[in-house]
Amino acid sequence: MLIQYIPTLYVLVLLPVLIGAMGYFLPRRIYQGVLLVFGLVMIAISAVVFYEVRVLGEVIEHVAGWGESVSISLRADELSAPLVLMTNVLFFAFFVFNSRAPYMDNTFQYLFMTLQCSLIALFLSGDLFNVYVVMEVGMLAVCILIMYKKEKQSVYDGMMYLMINFLAMAFMLLGLGYLYRITGVLDFVGMHNKIAQINDPRALVLPYALIMTAIALKAALFPMFSWLPRAHGAPSAPSIISATLSGVQVKAGVYLLIRMQWVFSPVIDASVFFAVLGFVTAVVGFLLAVSQKDIKLILAYHTVSQVGLIVLGLNGGSPYAFWGGMYHIINHALFKGLLFLTAGVIIDHYGTRNYAQIRGVFRRMPWIGIAGFAGVLGITGTPLFNGSISKYLIQNGLQGNLAEIGMFIVNLGTVLSFVKYSTMFFGKAPDHVKPVKDPYVNGVSMVIGFGCLAGGIFGAQAVQLFFGQGYNLDGALGAEKLTMFAITLALGIALYFGVVTRIGGFLQRVRDNKVNFNQVSLLIAIFFAFLTAYLYLTV
Repeated sequence: MLIQYIPTLYVLVLLPVLIGAMGYFLPRRIYQGVLLVFGLVMIAISAVVFYEVRVLGEVIEHVAGWGESVSISLRADELSAPLVLMTNVLFFAFFVFNSRAPYMDNTFQYLFMTLQCSLIALFLSGDLFNVYVVMEVGMLAVCILIMYKKEKQSVYDGMMYLMINFLAMAFMLLGLGYLYRITGVLDFVGMHNKIAQINDPRALVLPYALIMTAIALKAALFPMFSWLPRAHGAPSAPSIISATLSGVQVKAGVYLLIRMQWVFSPVIDASVFFAVLGFVTAVVGFLLAVSQKDIKLILAYHTVSQVGLIVLGLNGGSPYAFWGGMYHIINHALFKGLLFLTAGVIIDHYGTRNYAQIRGVFRRMPWIGIAGFAGVLGITGTPLFNGSISKYLIQNGLQGNLAEIGMFIVNLGTVLSFVKYSTMFFGKAPDHVKPVKDPYVNGVSMVIGFGCLAGGIFGAQAVQLFFGQGYNLDGALGAEKLTMFAITLALGIALYFGVVTRIGGFLQRVRDNKVNFNQVSLLIAIFFAFLTAYLYLTV
């Protein structure tokens, strides 16, 4: 096997930075050709690693032959290998999509590769300190990319992102140090084993609360999500960055949530807390999305909502819900990345971000319209599209009438938001809007749109391929499911035209209510205090 002779995991981590550094020595056109080849190589290597994990099990690599709990180690398993493959495929697609953009100079592309490197390293890291380091690297890369066009608003949004995330990393570092003091190790497996030997669970409450507060902020969970719309929907941030942040980067927080819950699982189980938190995040996210006029902010707030749904599934208490949440991570990466890419094209051609001033996308730019609408069908869980499969798994895994009602509310909110968003696809386009002729833009959009469809039609096969879980998903296309979606769609349309269009003043007040840095800091402190109190009462 290839992995026996080549340290493929370290190649996956180091290759983006090494190739990115070549940009300082090569002309832009040649450099872009190198990056295209590099992208294909990264996909091939991650596919090999994914295959090895599926066939042989976990792949572990240690630096310089040092043993476990001592060396810097990288691990690829059933959770991380699919996410690494997803990351490399989407980074390649986003790069091809934007390859002709004027701002895609060598420096921008190097920063983009650095972000890719940090995400792969995070997914593969075998210990918590490495995770902390690569999170810092990724945070700085994201901040610079948000501010890259050097416009006033983007600089402000980038600095807000930086300061809020610095605060989160302070919590992370304190929790990491406290946990190391108790266990004496930093690798995930070693910490898990040491924690299992601790007799007093309350000794772990403080490090757990510190680390989970930082992770919850990184995952944009309620009430610490206000940074996400600023960063992902920044007016002058390139759409490729918005697509990357919402499609891939925010999943790093969700992934760490899974890892750290497993690390502490011998003595602390806060799955009920995070399930409720996920539901609240999902509801608040779509309520704020409905209030927006800016199409990027509609999408950004819906990233908050969809992350809440994922966290709800991961903590739903059954394998069905858990693997539905995992599959929704991949599905959301596809349709949300696609929605941000197509939204960027629409904004560039229409000259506005206001959904009410955008009409006739299907007529003026049919390929972008079809692809963007495929993203809408995916995120709303329309039968035959990928979102319907992961939502079906989550819903089937949740137990009880309250869970059923909760899922219906989240699905209805998603449909309501995207009824509003979809109005821009219809009607007559302004005369000044020109068709999109870039074959890379149209081609990549259609390929990702087809992926949203394929992920639904072949949903059972996809879940089996990515996670090795065989589920009967015939019910996702059954009469009951189709009827429920039709009812949800009808209610969403009725609520939009009957209610949302008539409460413009209230929605304006919601839009004008911005959360500043001091308020975010207070919300972080409140979350930490609440989680700590919950743990002391329940462990």
